[in-house]
Amino acid sequence: MCMADVEELLSRIGLTEGESRVYLALLELGESSIGAIIREAQVSNSKVYNIIERLQKKGLASTVVKRGLKSFAAADPSRLEDMLGEKERELAATKKSLTDALPKLEEMKRLGPAEEMRVFEGVRGVKVVVEELLDLLKEGDTFYILGAPRAANEAMEGYFADWHARRSKKKIKCKILYNEDSREFGKERKKLPYTEAKYLPNEIVTPGLIDIAGDHIIMIIFGARILAIVIRNKEMADSYLTYFNYFWKIAKK
Repeated sequence: MCMADVEELLSRIGLTEGESRVYLALLELGESSIGAIIREAQVSNSKVYNIIERLQKKGLASTVVKRGLKSFAAADPSRLEDMLGEKERELAATKKSLTDALPKLEEMKRLGPAEEMRVFEGVRGVKVVVEELLDLLKEGDTFYILGAPRAANEAMEGYFADWHARRSKKKIKCKILYNEDSREFGKERKKLPYTEAKYLPNEIVTPGLIDIAGDHIIMIIFGARILAIVIRNKEMADSYLTYFNYFWKIAKK
């Protein structure tokens, strides 16, 4: 192994470039004066004492005083194994702490701010939004879709079919109000468990759809430009749910 490889190994263990050079110089020289260390390690006079102090704190160097003269020596290289073991134990403890904290972090992500509005564009943006919604929903929740137009299903039916299959598998309920021209899609969707579908009267035609889940409203507009607008507002979500329930009562099976 060449010297560059040794220095790279020491850096992975946790030594800086200067610490690696000084430690290797001490191993090579044995007990050494500051001058000899500076020449061998090629570090500046202004930095060498600070580097040695850091090596001493890591247990990799010591001070030797003989007949009033101070010199420095390297610790046995086996100390490097001890350092690596310490890092492994610290990493294991950090990993455990992260594992313990993940539920709280996930809850923070799920809750987010009390109110928010975001805009996404294109098919990919729609997928990002509805995947977030699927993560948000839990078993027993009900997801409402107001006004599912034919254009939406024709554009993304393959993806929507897969999404609803995964939603059904999670035992999340869904009520869908399709536009009248989308009956063929409604018939397929109603085959899934936890899924109900009805059809809006002929005179009501929507260019997009509105998803309602908890305190979230998602407006997805299909056309030359596909947009998904996400609003998080409890009062607005409750208001849209009132509209949904009204139309659900007058919708056709």
